Amino acid sequence: MKLWNDLSLLQRVVVGVAILLTAIVLPEIAFLVQFGGMDIAFGLILVGLTPAINGLKLLYKKVRNALWFAVLLLQQSASAKPPVFAVQAAFCVVALGFTGSLMFGLSFFMPAMLFNAALM
Repeated sequence: MKLWNDLSLLQRVVVGVAILLTAIVLPEIAFLVQFGGMDIAFGLILVGLTPAINGLKLLYKKVRNALWFAVLLLQQSASAKPPVFAVQAAFCVVALGFTGSLMFGLSFFMPAMLFNAALM
């Protein structure tokens, strides 16, 4: 680990801002800086952030799994089958022609096309 005097100006600013922001929530950081120095205070800030980092990792895994599941469902949906897609798209175009509203056509026929694989 580098000593405080060996850090560049940008690194000192980043560490200082991190300690100032942490001091708002954890006032005991001032004692750590006074008795242990900047190195120990910044190290303990990083140790304190471990639960938040683990929570973000878990959230990332959940989002990744949800996106993977959505892609899998879309691949198996009726929209991936050309005959079903052509019929549903034709009905959407007919609804658009009769009503003049794209939202009306899409709101009634697109959900049936997307979730048709779950019904089969």
